[in-house]
Amino acid sequence: MYQKTIIRPDTKRKVHLKTWKIEPRTILDFLKDKDKSARDISWLLLNDDQSIQVIENQQYGDQVSNNFALAIFEQALDWRLGLAVIAIIRSTLKEFGKLPKPFEIGVTRSGTIFAILHTGTVIKL
Repeated sequence: MYQKTIIRPDTKRKVHLKTWKIEPRTILDFLKDKDKSARDISWLLLNDDQSIQVIENQQYGDQVSNNFALAIFEQALDWRLGLAVIAIIRSTLKEFGKLPKPFEIGVTRSGTIFAILHTGTVIKL
């Protein structure tokens, strides 16, 4: 996980995201294992070293805006991140018949999820 600033496509304002790099082939290989789901993808993203560090650093805040662990719980990011990743991969496969190039998935403090494609296009999910 890393921080990134983008321009929201709907409001044209800057917004700060917590962002993860997604390798579609790795995700598909991960899903081929037994009993893997969108939630497992989310936990894979949320359990990287940087995510764990942010969770530990912010664990004592009592608001979603300053406590990443609380935001994960209240905004159901343990499911929504994985669902967003799967949606991007499946829609690209359906539309173009091939895997998308590596892309980024990011989330705001308020729980809005964005996909940042390799072309620089930002999609609000």
